[in-house]
Amino acid sequence: MIPVEQTIEAIRLRAKEAGFKMNDIAYAAGIDPAQLSRWRTGKIDPSYSKILKLEQAVDALIAAKVSQ
Repeated sequence: MIPVEQTIEAIRLRAKEAGFKMNDIAYAAGIDPAQLSRWRTGKIDPSYSKILKLEQAVDALIAAKVSQ
């Protein structure tokens, strides 16, 4: 299993390549950016469903940007 921090970092890199910041992804996923920061630093482990929300949010933002 891939550590949470690595998964979130992979999401961050995808977002960055598309021109988004993690705050954009957090807001799109309905997640408090401060909470996301705690996940990224390993202070708190998010549930699988929260990670999935981040992945779906970055996918949706990228898709919306591409379709413009």
